Amino acid sequence: MAELPPSYPFERSRYLGSVSRVSPLGVRVNFPFATEVTPSQYAGHRVARGQVGEFVVIESYGCAILGRITEIQLPDRDRLSVEPERNEGDEIPNPIGMIKLLGSVDLNSNRSSRGIGEVPRVGDYVYLAHPDFVRHAIVSTNGSKGGLIELGHLSGAPETRVSLPPSSIFGRHCAVLGTTGGGKSWSTARLVEQVAERGGKIVLLDPTGEYHTLRGPVRHVHLGGTRDGVADKRHFVSFPYFHLTEMDLFAFLQPSPGVQVPKLRDAIQSLKLIQLDPTLVDADTTVLIKAGKAKKPINHAIVVNDEALHAPSAFFEFKDLVEQVLEECVYPTDPNGQKHHWGARHPNSYDSCITLCMRITTFQKSQPMAPIFAPPEYMTDLTKVIGEFVADPDLRVLRVSMRYLAFEQHTRELVVNAIGRYLLGRARQGDFQKTPLVVAIDEAHQFLNKSIGDDNNKVLLDAFGLIAKEGRKYGLTCLLATQRPRDIPEDVLSQIGMFVVHRLINERDQLVVINASGVLDLSTAAFLPNLRDGEALIVGADSIMPMPIILNAPVHKPRLEENVEATWMTT
Repeated sequence: MAELPPSYPFERSRYLGSVSRVSPLGVRVNFPFATEVTPSQYAGHRVARGQVGEFVVIESYGCAILGRITEIQLPDRDRLSVEPERNEGDEIPNPIGMIKLLGSVDLNSNRSSRGIGEVPRVGDYVYLAHPDFVRHAIVSTNGSKGGLIELGHLSGAPETRVSLPPSSIFGRHCAVLGTTGGGKSWSTARLVEQVAERGGKIVLLDPTGEYHTLRGPVRHVHLGGTRDGVADKRHFVSFPYFHLTEMDLFAFLQPSPGVQVPKLRDAIQSLKLIQLDPTLVDADTTVLIKAGKAKKPINHAIVVNDEALHAPSAFFEFKDLVEQVLEECVYPTDPNGQKHHWGARHPNSYDSCITLCMRITTFQKSQPMAPIFAPPEYMTDLTKVIGEFVADPDLRVLRVSMRYLAFEQHTRELVVNAIGRYLLGRARQGDFQKTPLVVAIDEAHQFLNKSIGDDNNKVLLDAFGLIAKEGRKYGLTCLLATQRPRDIPEDVLSQIGMFVVHRLINERDQLVVINASGVLDLSTAAFLPNLRDGEALIVGADSIMPMPIILNAPVHKPRLEENVEATWMTT
């Protein structure tokens, strides 16, 4: 049974006017009191007499039709009647306005709907909607009070608190959108804290390190970076190369399609093979020698270990890759030796792979690339840390700071995509069915809707797109925060069930949100550039209309670690 409305929708003290024209796009209303200078008070609530942005209720037969005022104007004949310096005549202003119809509440069942069961008629009365009635129409209040996530309060009504069940926010993924300075990071931090308080688990990918202020059952790790001596207590982690796919490695190493691609592929396979079957390696080397060797033992080992060779995160020694690539540069047969053996070194292939080997050596020795290709001993494998976090019942948040991770060679994009792919792989194995996991990613536009590499070694960053499309059935959902919605793929945004939309100025960003949400329209999106700091429109798949609220500030406010309090620009 639906919850009873907290207030009667048609109070005479909240009367605004009456309907004068009806069309499919909305209704025109007479607002005879809209020019009153001071709003009145009734039962502790401010009662305006007609302002753009106000929610209204139209009294119809058996239902209350909800709408929002989108325009108020004076007819040309009355436009001078509000000028205070003109005392000529007794002109009475007659404001008129337009109302966008949003949905209706059946007064018999008390259920809200996006549809309009009874179209308004000319002469129907219009009332200012009570804040509690608006909340009742928009927010589902199923579940116990203690399990709800409190987001904030309705704009203009601080006493009307807005709370939602976790399933309404994260059940079909959540997106926090807004330009810089609109409150996007605060909203993300607030949601993370609320997940932790309700006993959920969340992995927070922090590109800038600004969420280092989070406290409580939180584990902070740094992906990359250099430890400042033994006294440095920060926990550094790596994401080793063997967790990357073959195409990820190709995007890094950029092998040419003629000779280098097949030789690099064979070299990686050979290094994985000798980890599975060490008997193939000669006593005085750490690589697989092929020149003059019989093919049968190696080919047999490849067939036997086929599944392990192609398993995710199959280990191999990257430090031996240069030598192994050169060992692959042999003739496919030995015309002057034994049958079914590889031949001697192939000079042309050997020379063609020199540039590839130079790139591999560069990655091996590069300090910014150390967390990927040469992790120091003090770094822990991030996949191990994630496994420990999932298994620990006391931890709620795992923050992975990427503040020190290199930007070169699209390292961040490739690594974040690989992390998403790893989490999705665990989800498909059923690891998050009992305790659903939320993966939050700030500045999401940097990591989605991109392809890395040239035409021959292109990698699509599609891991979080796949999470958005299929992660929900495995208990894995995502929280995407971005200031550039237009850079997020439409097929990803279309899977989002809850939008927290802060101030958006760019028209392209607004159009993307309109198309993805299915609830916003142009008249509602027109309010987005004027939202205050900390104010947002909550757009849910289950709600009948967008709800403007002032979000609560997080307990631990995010800020950059390098934030300087006083400089020549602030003093």
